[in-house]
Amino acid sequence: MAPRVCASPVDPVLELLQRRPELVVHALHRLLGWELEQPARAELVDVGDTQLHAHGHEWAADLAFALHRIGGPSTWLAVVVPPAREEQARAYLWPCYAALLGLRRGGPAGLLAIVGDEDVAWARQTVACGFGALTFTPLVVTRAALLALGEDA
Repeated sequence: MAPRVCASPVDPVLELLQRRPELVVHALHRLLGWELEQPARAELVDVGDTQLHAHGHEWAADLAFALHRIGGPSTWLAVVVPPAREEQARAYLWPCYAALLGLRRGGPAGLLAIVGDEDVAWARQTVACGFGALTFTPLVVTRAALLALGEDA
C-alpha cells in the first residue's frame, strides 16, 4: 500500500520545491525571518523517513529536506501541503513526521506547512503532545508567498 500524503503529487508548490530545493532555505530566511548563521543548502531526501503506520494506513509527509550548513551539522525538514484543514493530521501526524525524520536521520528536525492564506492561523497552532508538557509548533508559509518567492529567486 502506498503511503498517504497530504497533497496531490501534481501540486505546483511540490513541483517547484522538487525542482528548486534551495527555495526552502530562501523561505526560511525571507518569509519566516530566520537569520541563518552560515550559508546553507537544501537537498531532497527520502520522504520514507517520515513514514509511519497507524490505524491500518501508511502516512508520510509530502517532501523531506536535508538542510546542510557549510561547516556545520545538518538539520531536517518535513514538508506538508494540505489541500484542506485536517485537524487530526495537524494534531497527530505532523509532530510524528518531524520526530521520525529527526530520529531516522540523526539530528534536529521540524515541519514546514504550506497552506492558503485562510489557513495560516490554523496551521500555526501549537499542538500539545502528551499532557501539555511537550508541544510542537509547525513553521508555516503561504502557498502564494512561496510561489512568488520562486518567481523572484
